[in-house]
Amino acid sequence: MTLTIPKAIVFATLKHEGQRRKGSDVPYIVHPMEAMQILTDLDCAEDIIIAGILHDTLEDTKTTPDEIAAEFGDHVCQIVRGETEDKSKTWIERKNATISHLKSSNAEIRLVCLADKISNLRSMLRDQQQIGEQLWQRFKGSKEGIHWYYNQLLAVLQETDVDGYSNTLKFRQYIDEYKELMERVFL
Repeated sequence: MTLTIPKAIVFATLKHEGQRRKGSDVPYIVHPMEAMQILTDLDCAEDIIIAGILHDTLEDTKTTPDEIAAEFGDHVCQIVRGETEDKSKTWIERKNATISHLKSSNAEIRLVCLADKISNLRSMLRDQQQIGEQLWQRFKGSKEGIHWYYNQLLAVLQETDVDGYSNTLKFRQYIDEYKELMERVFL
């Protein structure tokens, strides 16, 4: 088993084939690629970048943890599992579980979460600029609920000690971008 980013890109592209971002024609793979770009910019290790590429495969495709472990190792699988929601739960149960889990998670999982959420916020802002408040009809949670959720995540992410995992200065810049996006998206 060799960890390689190109292998993860191909894996995720095949797993997300035919999927689109909520309410749009944008191929889903754009989202994990943006997460990859953020994690790369943060100078993360290859296993964290790979986990960022794969972060939605367990949640949104038929991929199993065993597949990820076999292809990319147990460590990558552990990070991906740490960023995966249980879709059998209600929206609020999933979000509360994610917040609770993130509070006890390591920096690797938090870095993938940060990249995921910044990519989501960027997408929400672009879509909101095009379709306005209709954006919120795409989601199971209300605008207020999603705002609450992203605020809760931000509070946890701001406490992350990324020394040894990432570029600390760039991490702080991404936290600032997260805050700015929150202000713009949730006016």
